[in-house]
Amino acid sequence: MHELGRPLAKQTTDETIPAPNGQGHATERVPWLRRIVWLLAVAALLTTDLAAVPAIYQSDRFYRFQEIPGWALPVCWITTAALLVLAPRMGWRRIRDWLVPAAVLALAVLPVLPLMMIWAILGSSDSKPVVVAVSSDGRYDAVTHDLDAMIDTLCAVRLRERGGLFSRQTDVWTPRESEPCPKHVSFTGKDTISVIDARGRELTAHFDADRMEVAQLVQPTS
Repeated sequence: MHELGRPLAKQTTDETIPAPNGQGHATERVPWLRRIVWLLAVAALLTTDLAAVPAIYQSDRFYRFQEIPGWALPVCWITTAALLVLAPRMGWRRIRDWLVPAAVLALAVLPVLPLMMIWAILGSSDSKPVVVAVSSDGRYDAVTHDLDAMIDTLCAVRLRERGGLFSRQTDVWTPRESEPCPKHVSFTGKDTISVIDARGRELTAHFDADRMEVAQLVQPTS
């Protein structure tokens, strides 16, 4: 009985006990799932950066795009910091395993740098526009805003659409020399704007609503 039990004990100790219900496969899948989520977050960051840069370039035409840097920059930097903090938990232990994710993350961060420079330049050049007139149908408004022109500050008038994200704007009038904002700006017709400057002179601007640009500008003779 003793000799028969000895091989049985040896057999039980030599056998490998399998992991219950595929637990080993689950532990292998966790790092891969984390890596996939991490790479998807990097791809979303890169997409946001690439979309924000041209939007800033077009912000002079589509004025609501000027609000993008206010939230795009903080989101991009916070996301980048979070990705860097979470990267060591992705299971990459060898240096060569880090090359691809590090290159992808660097590619996603690079567009943020010119975005910050563009925002610093464009964001500080103009003052906040002031609405001075609204068209009778409520589709357009006229605004005044200060422009930095070398040593002078000019007060210009712009026409803007009152729509959604892709609302356009166009310049109506910019004084040739430094002077206060116009005394009065009003819509005298569905496609006509009247501007009375600081000297009391009146000019009339007729605009094309479809192309969103001034078609004719009648300036005072004196």
